[in-house]
Amino acid sequence: MLSDSHRAASTGCYGNADVRTPELDTFAGQGLRLATAMSSSPLCRPFRASFMSGCFSHHTGLLTNNRNERNFGVGPGAQWEPARLGLKTLGETLRAAGYRCGYLGKWHLGEVDLDPGPLRFGFDDDWIVDARNARGDEEEGAHDYWNWTYYTGKGQAFSGGGRFRTEMETDLLLDWLAQRAVDQDARPWFMVAAWGPPHEPFTAPEQYQHYGDVALPANVRDEKSRQIARELLPGYYALIEAVDHEFGRLVAGLDAAGLGTDTLVIYTSDHGNQYGSQDAVGKEQPYPESTHVPFLLRWPGRLAAGSVLDMPLGTPDILPTLAGLAGVPAPAGLDGRDLSGALLGRPDAGRQEAVLLQVCHSKLVPWPGWRAVRTPQWLFARAKPQNWMLYDVGNDPLCLENLLGRGVPAQKELQGLLADLMARHGDSWGEG
Repeated sequence: MLSDSHRAASTGCYGNADVRTPELDTFAGQGLRLATAMSSSPLCRPFRASFMSGCFSHHTGLLTNNRNERNFGVGPGAQWEPARLGLKTLGETLRAAGYRCGYLGKWHLGEVDLDPGPLRFGFDDDWIVDARNARGDEEEGAHDYWNWTYYTGKGQAFSGGGRFRTEMETDLLLDWLAQRAVDQDARPWFMVAAWGPPHEPFTAPEQYQHYGDVALPANVRDEKSRQIARELLPGYYALIEAVDHEFGRLVAGLDAAGLGTDTLVIYTSDHGNQYGSQDAVGKEQPYPESTHVPFLLRWPGRLAAGSVLDMPLGTPDILPTLAGLAGVPAPAGLDGRDLSGALLGRPDAGRQEAVLLQVCHSKLVPWPGWRAVRTPQWLFARAKPQNWMLYDVGNDPLCLENLLGRGVPAQKELQGLLADLMARHGDSWGEG
């Protein structure tokens, strides 16, 4: 279950007492919560390419949301085709192992091939992709915002008419589960449900619109940002609660169908958003509001209920880790690591101490963007050619005090760690 723009800081089980996420909180108590799951490239399209391929943006070629901007290996206006870059996708990996693979919701990776074929990236068996992705416009057919949270019947794939889109997509998933039982299909299956909310516009169903004057984080400082946060956060929280409700409905349906005991269920998001924190709006920033995402897993009998793992996981790690959990060989040459052993609590499992974060093309920082390293304790970022930020996130989770240049011993170590991670993954700031 992949939502859009849900930051960890706006989730009950990650410490937010204002937003109501009872279903996610209950779910976290039934399985494993990753305390330091990071969106390695906090922007929709770069994240989704990394999620699909297990590689960083400079290897997927997708650096921005707009395909007419600078993207390596993908010319202006061109379709992203992983196979042409030698990349094997998540769906192709599991399909090759006999999985029935399906995809529902936001795509944002290029024009949709409605017939089975290479543009479906291995999700051939069940293709329930929504209408806004079938057009292939400049923004990859994924920004029909007026048709985003409420479907009005304008597109060609659905005809729900005026319904809350996430509710309708949940109904489709529940129908799919029921039909699978009728068909007595014994194949293992993998389904991605990519929900549009809590991404704006903030038009949640009325029953969730009960957030008034919400408490503002202390890192929303100037008055303009405070006004922005006061305007945006109530609607944002309302959509998060709506997504939480639909997630709970889906998990309940899975359990009612007798599938809960042998199905690995994961909830996460592509990135977060500042919404006034650090006096900024938008994503594409190293701060936790943009990069730190919820990552919750439930697998009864395999993952300890109520457990927490404070080990960094980055977007490229998702593909090899899912393959490892499924006992499926991962493609060769990935940037990400198989962390399944650590998630399963194996005493001999290797531990990842840090992850690389990157945005190559940003409105905030000109080309070649910024690079950062994140550990459970520290955030260090550079915007070429100078250092940018150093935060002791473990003791200062809101990043209120930039310790850069204060003589903190960790700075030198983190500078070296960032350089090592960039070299290991072939990230040369877009040069060569």
